[in-house]
Amino acid sequence: MVNKKTICFIATNYFSCEQVEQQLKLYLSKYIEVKTWCLDDMNILATANAPVSDLYIISSRSVYNFISEKIIKKLPDYKKVLIANRTLKVNNLEEILSLPTDTEALVVSTWKETAYEKVKLLHSYGIDKIKFYPYWRGLESYPKHVKLAITTGDHYVPPQISRKIDLGVRTLDLSTFMELITELDLPRETINEISNHYISTIINLGIRRIKAAEQSEDFKRKLQVILDTVDQAIIGIDQFNKIVVFNPAAESMLGINSTMAVGNNAEEILPELNFKPVINNGHSIKSSIQIIKNNYYIVNISPILDNAFRVLGAAATLHPTHEVRELDVKVRRELKNKGHVAKHTFVDLIGNSSLLNNVINLAQKFATTDLAILIEGESGTGKELFAQSIHNSSLRKKSPFVAINFAALPENLAESELFGYEEGAFTGAKKGGKTGLFEEAHTGTIFLDEIGDAPLDLQKKLLRVLEEKEVRRVGGSVVTPIDVRIIAATNQNIRQLIKEGKFRQDLYYRLCAINLLVPPLRERREDIPYLIKYLARKVSRRDLLLEKTIEDFLISCEWPGNIRELHNVVQFMCGVVEPEEWATIKHLPNYILRNSNIPVDTIVAHSTIKLSEQLELVIIEFKRLNAIKELYYILDEIKKAAVFEKGIGRQALVKALKERALSCPEHKVRLWLKKLEQTECISMGRTKQGSRLTTFGEELFDYLKEEKVYLRNGVELRG
Repeated sequence: MVNKKTICFIATNYFSCEQVEQQLKLYLSKYIEVKTWCLDDMNILATANAPVSDLYIISSRSVYNFISEKIIKKLPDYKKVLIANRTLKVNNLEEILSLPTDTEALVVSTWKETAYEKVKLLHSYGIDKIKFYPYWRGLESYPKHVKLAITTGDHYVPPQISRKIDLGVRTLDLSTFMELITELDLPRETINEISNHYISTIINLGIRRIKAAEQSEDFKRKLQVILDTVDQAIIGIDQFNKIVVFNPAAESMLGINSTMAVGNNAEEILPELNFKPVINNGHSIKSSIQIIKNNYYIVNISPILDNAFRVLGAAATLHPTHEVRELDVKVRRELKNKGHVAKHTFVDLIGNSSLLNNVINLAQKFATTDLAILIEGESGTGKELFAQSIHNSSLRKKSPFVAINFAALPENLAESELFGYEEGAFTGAKKGGKTGLFEEAHTGTIFLDEIGDAPLDLQKKLLRVLEEKEVRRVGGSVVTPIDVRIIAATNQNIRQLIKEGKFRQDLYYRLCAINLLVPPLRERREDIPYLIKYLARKVSRRDLLLEKTIEDFLISCEWPGNIRELHNVVQFMCGVVEPEEWATIKHLPNYILRNSNIPVDTIVAHSTIKLSEQLELVIIEFKRLNAIKELYYILDEIKKAAVFEKGIGRQALVKALKERALSCPEHKVRLWLKKLEQTECISMGRTKQGSRLTTFGEELFDYLKEEKVYLRNGVELRG
């Protein structure tokens, strides 16, 4: 289990918080949890405390100078605070680079210092033909005749501006990532992954500017410096398959001189490296293992697109497989030593019902004590989330949080996992023995999940450990004192188990110094809209738009699986509902409708045709492949062929799709037909009989035709 550190990013506007949070998660989600603290309302400092984190990053020196005293008072004095260096998104500079010489523009920001900083950044990219004027909120003296504003997500644009170029929120630069990785002691190899992203965006821009013949010498020099210093092979081509980038690492790795490579056809220089599928289809090749010059490499090839999504070229990176294996082993070894950590706090308990708030208030009151806590509740109500929140609000929050689930632990392994064992204690025992979870939790918290499933023999030994506060390893004679806080949880009726002789009464009273009863979802229905919003953002980073009918229905459901079941339903809906589409009854999984009391006419009112679960999965899969339109026309062509009582072959389908202005390579059509055959939507002949629709296929075609899910941008796509 990865021991994640927590980072809190502090900024004065929501967009900066959101963008930097996404950037941090993109690169470091394996190692960190990200929180944000938006200070767009300065009054928030009077009442709110900063989220508990291992490291705090303030968005800029200007923000730090403006609110430093107020912020510092809110942060733990032992925590590290970094001031971010931020940079512009290179791939958003194209519009500025295309401006005529001597164009004048305001560079807009919230603060004076950051406005000047942005101007300096633009100059650093070699953009010296534009006259930039710094502008910040509240500035009165500035050139009013200027009609162009350049922003980075800011909204403080003067009223006379007629054109705006938004470069997007500034992101963290490499130096900040390096400092962050050093402070948190994260694997240094992650900086390579981050630099790769910067490299690909720079190559993207570089090729476009070479095409336009207006790229500055200064920018080309900076691009070359980056390409010369990274330690992975980078090869870039244009749309004619001519090599335009061949860095020193590629020279060294492949034994090919760059002067021989650049300007020549990639197929002649490196016949093993096939760029054509990427150039022809615009689809990336990810983590493909290929033999090049008798060595194995992991190859990634990405298309380079212009603003109209036309392919301008492609960029490839090559990693020797032995380096990847070595890195994987090193990372796993490093992460193994990170220990145990609780990720969640009370902020992550979503809802505003009185039932939930009462439990949270009680948990918060007793979090700072060392009393044992028993958390009871149905499966899926969030018992472990409560346990982690209690730990993170306790005096033990800097110490380990160790969790064990008795329901998932084989009975013959439970004792050795909890208490550890000495070398030679049993056949297969590891040399040197093994530390038990109680020892690993020393000075921290141990979470005994599903305690009702613990075997009776183990319960007796567990009771002794809790009373004596010491453990003895299996096969050992030495006792080790321990200092741990106990939190247990169960979805069973412990009192009933005691009556049945399946649970020790003395252990129950030892665990139940404080009892928390987490309410099921059906008893706090008013929290369901909040949870849906939270889960949709967690699953797909967007809001799920619900019609009143479906919202009322979801609130009225019994939810036997509680929040875990709701999460699954929200995840399903996010997969089938387009971002701007309103969710209706037809977007619910079938099992929810079968178990509901919704009148049939209500369902029919929202959807003329309701698919089976099997065909719903077909729709989801082809949406994932971005091939719904192609799916509709394939079924249409097969259905037309059936009029003449014959099937249609793959090559005939490719030709028919091409006539409809759909360029579908034969290998893709083969893949789609295979998926349709696997889901019993078509039957494929074995001796050139061609493909024919099954009953399922007819149902799927009727659904696509009726519901018009193959529409794009509101325009029906007809042949």
